[in-house]
Amino acid sequence: MSRLAKACLAYALCVNAGLTLTAWAAQARSGDAAGGPAAAAVTAHRVAAKRAAGSRWRTAYDFLCLGANRTPHPDETPLEPRKLFDNLAILGDRSTAIYALQTSAGVLLIDSGPAAKLHTQTLPSLRKLRIDPAAVKYIVITHGHGDHFGGSSYFQEHYGTRIVATSEDWGLMEHPPADMPRELTVWAPKRDLVVHDGDVIKLGDTTVETFAIPGHTAGALGLLFVVRDGGKNFMSGLFGGLIIADAVTPTEQLHRYVQSIAHFAAIAKRERVEVELENHIMFDNTYGKLQALSMPGPAAANPFVVGTAGYQDFLKVLSECAQAALAAR
Repeated sequence: MSRLAKACLAYALCVNAGLTLTAWAAQARSGDAAGGPAAAAVTAHRVAAKRAAGSRWRTAYDFLCLGANRTPHPDETPLEPRKLFDNLAILGDRSTAIYALQTSAGVLLIDSGPAAKLHTQTLPSLRKLRIDPAAVKYIVITHGHGDHFGGSSYFQEHYGTRIVATSEDWGLMEHPPADMPRELTVWAPKRDLVVHDGDVIKLGDTTVETFAIPGHTAGALGLLFVVRDGGKNFMSGLFGGLIIADAVTPTEQLHRYVQSIAHFAAIAKRERVEVELENHIMFDNTYGKLQALSMPGPAAANPFVVGTAGYQDFLKVLSECAQAALAAR
């Protein structure tokens, strides 16, 4: 297990306030023990989250609302790189995923993984997918933590790959805060393309829309793009700044996170997003969907296609769990 992954999850979940995981979990459930209106509000938000979760998103509910399976020791078992759709492949590990979007003019990567895994995991995985690293024309950084942008400098320096991030997270990559673990403050790529809410990246026959979702970081990005499965097209959504340490996150930041979910949910509803993708995949059953995709027998519906209502339910779980955390305060 890499020091980077341990540092990233620990920083995201509890290091800021020096909390142990036991203390964090106790705070995350504090609304249950408290009395009065706060406890009632916490319960109401959790009930709403659990209802939206159903069986499909139960792992997300347990993780985000109850703090289940949150640990600074993520499962870093490498994923077998594989196609999810005709034009989209996944690589990385069972904690942090990278997506390769293939277009008529080259490849767009969503995140680049940590620098420490570039030569041992990322590049070999691309080659297993028969993707020449030189074909990577863009890397979109979902947020400015080293486990998401660490490998991007290599592509920029060796292949002239364009690196895309928000202005806020370019600043985070270039000037990380003093309390960020050293493992996350890896060498940043040279500042390149800056995107804003509602911008479009076009590569060949493919467009990726970027949306500002501040909360996890000040410049986190949500992405929308079309994936193809046989003769069908589906709109996919990736909320790229998801895990919030609700017990230690400043209240204003947690409010922004809830607002960001609402913003992205409205866009996803308008654009009829029905494919759910994430960069941290330990809680949205990505691995189970990968197993289902690999099952032998007649072709079935792609498990990553969750439907428009299913995708809205996923975002509602995120929102209601965050609102429960706010109510507990």
